[in-house]
Amino acid sequence: MEDDQRVCRAHAFTQALFLLLSLVLSELPHPEAKPLDFVCVGEARKVMNKVKDLQQDLTQCSSAAFLPAPVRIPCIRVNLLTWKSKPIPERGAEILQSLRMLAQDIHQARNGSQAECALRLLGRLEHNINNYIHTLRQLHAQSGLDGPKVPEISVQSVTQDLSRVLQHFDRLISRKLEWLVSEMAKECETKTDT
Repeated sequence: MEDDQRVCRAHAFTQALFLLLSLVLSELPHPEAKPLDFVCVGEARKVMNKVKDLQQDLTQCSSAAFLPAPVRIPCIRVNLLTWKSKPIPERGAEILQSLRMLAQDIHQARNGSQAECALRLLGRLEHNINNYIHTLRQLHAQSGLDGPKVPEISVQSVTQDLSRVLQHFDRLISRKLEWLVSEMAKECETKTDT
């Protein structure tokens, strides 16, 4: 009987330790995918996309629904033929510029927030956007190409509705970024074969 209790305590301790480790690892500063994984492994991109979690958490934090500062929404509409005619570095730079604009505005909204849950939620969103920025910069650096000149990002609208910001951020990464990555992924087979 005493052995059974020891085993149960050891098992409970192991589970608690695993849970604690999982929580710590999920909050590391840059748990983003390696650039090659980001391009070649679709699952790595799915893990990196935290929008659904943020949307769910927004339902529990009404104080974050209306932002204290406006956020510029980059235009995410794309003419696919025009988009595909642009060189990959130019498309990447356009997405990167859109992400930087979002990160800057979310940072300002976060600085103006007072409620604890809003601060946490906006911090997580800013962190997620910065992970994409970091990964795209690494991809650009690995390509060895000079930075393309990108025209000013067109702003589709300005909003203080966080739900709308999350929807547009999701579309930016699940459409424009995915289209870019699908083009880049064509090189994955050659890189993994060598």
